[in-house]
Amino acid sequence: MLLSFFQLSLAVRNVWPGRMGLKAFIVLYLSLLLAGMPIKLLSCIPYGLFGIPTVICIYGLVFCRDTAAQNVCMGMIGFVLALVTDNLVSGFLHMLIPTSFIERPYVSSIVHMIHILLFYLATLFCGRLLRKLLLSGKSVLRLQQTWYLIDAGLLLLITIYLFDDLIPGQNGSVGKMIYNNVLHISGYLFVMLFLLLAVHCSYLEKMQTEAKQKAMQDLQDYTHNLEAMYNGLRSFKHDYINILLSMSGYIANSDIDELKRYFETKIFPTKDLIDQGDYKLNQLGNIDVLEIKSLLSAKMIYAHESGIDVTIDIPCRVDSFPMNTVDLARILGIFLDNAIEAAPLAEQPQAGLNIIQHEAGVSITISNSFQDQGAVLHKLKQKGFTTKTGHQGIGLSNARKIISSYDNALLETSMLNGRFTQHLELTDRKE
Repeated sequence: MLLSFFQLSLAVRNVWPGRMGLKAFIVLYLSLLLAGMPIKLLSCIPYGLFGIPTVICIYGLVFCRDTAAQNVCMGMIGFVLALVTDNLVSGFLHMLIPTSFIERPYVSSIVHMIHILLFYLATLFCGRLLRKLLLSGKSVLRLQQTWYLIDAGLLLLITIYLFDDLIPGQNGSVGKMIYNNVLHISGYLFVMLFLLLAVHCSYLEKMQTEAKQKAMQDLQDYTHNLEAMYNGLRSFKHDYINILLSMSGYIANSDIDELKRYFETKIFPTKDLIDQGDYKLNQLGNIDVLEIKSLLSAKMIYAHESGIDVTIDIPCRVDSFPMNTVDLARILGIFLDNAIEAAPLAEQPQAGLNIIQHEAGVSITISNSFQDQGAVLHKLKQKGFTTKTGHQGIGLSNARKIISSYDNALLETSMLNGRFTQHLELTDRKE
């Protein structure tokens, strides 16, 4: 029994999608041994056979969750591979070595060692071949939901085979009937679990695709605004000589008063335009994460063009964020959209962005002026509450839902002196 489940563990390990360490292998072996006890000790072959793939499914979902769907599928394939390979190797050895010779004490041990070696080499070769064919990342197998659908199909076939073919033909007591029904229902529940996981993965894939499309659109907007600002600066440089020539006429006539008036009304105001654009670009240039940089650029430039006094403070380089960039883009997009919509209603439309990367992580602060309509802070946190006409009030609620799924993210919201502030603190995860 110990040797049989050791071979089964070897087969599963050899087809496993990723690297399986010694500790993980020991846990797998002990789990399979525990699940297979009904086969040897209680002679419950169908129940034990169902318990083994069930343990493989649970093990695959718990260990190395990034490839959970592939773990379950390849683990069940390893289970079938172990049964087939063991029979083939046993038949091959019995063809080569006479039975009377195998039954000798010392020869039997040597044959067992040869059997294990051939079994290991055969499953290792098949495992590498299967990984190359199934885990190459091509066709529909690159999608997680496809793997979960395959898992559900395999479990469904196993459940139907065991409980519709093997078990009904066995006579048993009422207790065995109840046990049978419990296992039967559990099998179908596992199938439903993998179907739900497939739907969940499909939803996540859709959300990520939409977020990537939004990030691409933001990048295009950022590029468009950058080109427009560059063309404006080039036009100003082109007119610089003409401006100097226009000033030279006043200097030649020693008309200092007219020169002063011309400088204050025509030339000096262009300083603010150039400074604002240059300052904006320089500050956003400190962000090395392209999708976040393009989002912030598009939003802040749009805010500036909408007549909002924009302040950007990113004093040091930010090379990464300790959060999935898709989720972070959704959060920042919600905060900035709310700020851009609320700021123009105030007497002095203002919006601010501050990002600081420090030793503990990254701090992000988004603030805006707003028209105080008596809204209470705790009501803004409720789903469906909004101060904007025609809105459903789910933006901030969705942002908080995303933040709550991260144990390293903390959001602090404040309303003080006509200023609404969202402070997001992201700490680096401890390995």
